[in-house]
Amino acid sequence: MLTANAGESPGSTTSFHAGLRNAVFAFLKNNSLSPIDEKGLMRKAIINYAMWFALYAAYLFIGANYGWYALLMVVPVAFAMLCIVLSVMHDGSHGAFSNSKILNNLAAYSLGFAGGSNILWHQLHVRAHHDHTNVIGHDQDFESGGLIRLHPAQAKHPAHRFQRFYAWFLYMGHSLRWILFDDIKDYVTHRWPLDKTQRKTLLLELIFGKAWHIASYIVIPMLVTGSWQIALTFYLIHWMLLSVALILIFAMAHLTEVQTMPANKEEGDRDWALHQIATTVDFATKNKVLSWIVGGLNFQIEHHIFPKISHTRYHLIQPIVKEYCKEHGVRYFEYPTFRAVLAGHYRHLKMLGT
Repeated sequence: MLTANAGESPGSTTSFHAGLRNAVFAFLKNNSLSPIDEKGLMRKAIINYAMWFALYAAYLFIGANYGWYALLMVVPVAFAMLCIVLSVMHDGSHGAFSNSKILNNLAAYSLGFAGGSNILWHQLHVRAHHDHTNVIGHDQDFESGGLIRLHPAQAKHPAHRFQRFYAWFLYMGHSLRWILFDDIKDYVTHRWPLDKTQRKTLLLELIFGKAWHIASYIVIPMLVTGSWQIALTFYLIHWMLLSVALILIFAMAHLTEVQTMPANKEEGDRDWALHQIATTVDFATKNKVLSWIVGGLNFQIEHHIFPKISHTRYHLIQPIVKEYCKEHGVRYFEYPTFRAVLAGHYRHLKMLGT
């Protein structure tokens, strides 16, 4: 597979990718559509942030006046945070939120609002995952420290035969491990090649991001409600729910029984677009509500080939991508529903476990 630059397609492309790119951008131009839907994404950002602050305030009010009834707000608050991460941060991290670099950076730094690091996300997701999708040793998205076997090139242990049952519970701890441990570990161990300026910025991200995370989810709720038990319970349930949601949305498109799982870069397709299509699937693209919530990430094939196009354009360019694949005899796989892709992931866990 050709190496890309920061999650974008490589400079030198073969005919399939070049032709597909020309077809998609010609469609956008002919319909007077900019690849960046700045107004649409700004609207979603305002809605999602307003929703989070309103629901968060309601959580604090209920906790202060009605105690444990505050837990009724855990799902709504987690839902609002999910929307911010997927519909604002994700596009910003790919430079697809706005034509303004400043607005793109602000959108990308929404990850700090959740307690994460934008710089580390860029290295882990935009570069490692997008540049080497499903390639063992390069794409870190399916690394689990050996607890779950998600790639056929990973070592298999006897316990993995049960992973189709226990993996879902391990998914619950993903976000907390990432925010409270992995980010700090990556900084201390110099996991990614960062220059001095980036490391200084990263340190500030870690300090302010983690401080806000603890303050907003532990300290402030504890002071307002007068109960550390309520604050801690809400915190744990919120992030466990959010963890499962994020894992299911990001992993489903790459880890079912139908995608290619290269053991090294040489096994990947030499054409950028063909590699992305082979290692990625779409799911539930007819579900408009789901598409709005997950920031178009159910159109994962379109996102991986065109990461710098706003997610609100994916449903428009999908027919172009599918038709182009059909014309060139390229398999384009799409699960019709979210339930179907979940079943596909279950079968993937079962297959690699047994």
